[in-house]
Amino acid sequence: MNDSKALVSVFMISYNQQDYIIEALENVLNQKTDFDFEIILSDDCSTDNTKNVVQDFLASHPNKNLVTFFSQEKNLGWMPNFIFTLQKCKDSGAKYIAMCEGDDFWTNPDKLQKQIDLLENNPDVVLTCHQYKELYNDGSTKDYPYFRKDFFLGQESFKFSQEDFEAFLRIQTMTIVFRNSALDLELRHKYQYYCDTHIKHHILDHGLGLYTKDFDAVYRIHGKNVFASLKRREQSEFAYNVYRDLITNNNSQGYKKTRDIVMENRVKIELETRKHSFFNRYYQQLLLQQLSDRHSFLKYLSNLWKSI
Repeated sequence: MNDSKALVSVFMISYNQQDYIIEALENVLNQKTDFDFEIILSDDCSTDNTKNVVQDFLASHPNKNLVTFFSQEKNLGWMPNFIFTLQKCKDSGAKYIAMCEGDDFWTNPDKLQKQIDLLENNPDVVLTCHQYKELYNDGSTKDYPYFRKDFFLGQESFKFSQEDFEAFLRIQTMTIVFRNSALDLELRHKYQYYCDTHIKHHILDHGLGLYTKDFDAVYRIHGKNVFASLKRREQSEFAYNVYRDLITNNNSQGYKKTRDIVMENRVKIELETRKHSFFNRYYQQLLLQQLSDRHSFLKYLSNLWKSI
């Protein structure tokens, strides 16, 4: 460990999150650790009061020196700002990178210490993550583990491979901490729909992941998330393109099952929202793409029949 640098660089981004960003920042700053950490936060030219809220909060905070705040003069877009901030974390020289977007938050002051201890004690592990809760506008919550329950086998954690990630795991960003050395953002140039799924996938090029039972973070569902604010069709199309991108441009065949599930959902959305889908050109294109992916003429005929 280099004493002149923080051991962990915490990635944070925000856009129009004036109502949430302080809760996210406070819960990172309140982490109890026996090592130094820093926060790199980039606001993507918010049109609300996010910038001023952050600046006012930091002005009087005793640990404001731990936060490097970038306020973009022009809106970069979600993924360019994501990459900008992640690159700053990588360039910091910190051994580890933790992540928390501006509308999510951590719920345990020992979260960071626990995950760093796991990484320090497991040299074969390059990424740690955990379960999380979703928080809705009405104040209700729901537990969200995205994997097969039998992975734990009665234990508090399990290790997983890249193949497991492709087949079963869905990891939310605010739960992960990973080794800086495993991050290669230059890989984005080989993809058309590069996003956080690609980043997690390629981190696992370098070793195993470790998933714990902890519920130490919350994913907020409020309708203003970049992804949640997209319409159902756009959400489903984006997810499909991400998995197809990894299959086509990286030969990651393990995503085929998820790609096919997403395509089936796209077909279902069109059937539910459009009358006489049989005559719709977009629906016909979906079925032809599905036929190309799965090589199942019976599936094609089945979905064609449903539209009649």
